[in-house]
Amino acid sequence: MFQGSAIGRVAVFVDGDNVPAPHATAILTAAREWGEPHILRTYGQAQNLTPWQKVPGFRFFCAGMEKNGADLLLAIDAIELALTDPPETFVIVSSDRDFRHLAIRLRERR
Repeated sequence: MFQGSAIGRVAVFVDGDNVPAPHATAILTAAREWGEPHILRTYGQAQNLTPWQKVPGFRFFCAGMEKNGADLLLAIDAIELALTDPPETFVIVSSDRDFRHLAIRLRERR
């Protein structure tokens, strides 16, 4: 993990299909190393809704049942935020490499 300094707003996007809700505390702790989390979003299919709804502060976005629906929705929302009201830091949490191109593009926009 990179060590940052608390310098600004942080947007946290979680792939809720691959990262279980019990990791929320660790996610927030890591995000706070970069600044103050002001957007906390989790994306996933309906069966993952209940555990994430119980986590204070996180908003869950149901992506339907399509394959990779959560990944697409997360990527669209992150790019939209980057274009309209970019935070100083994006934190993308997943257990796979599906978001590497998104991370590269967000970094290029800085």
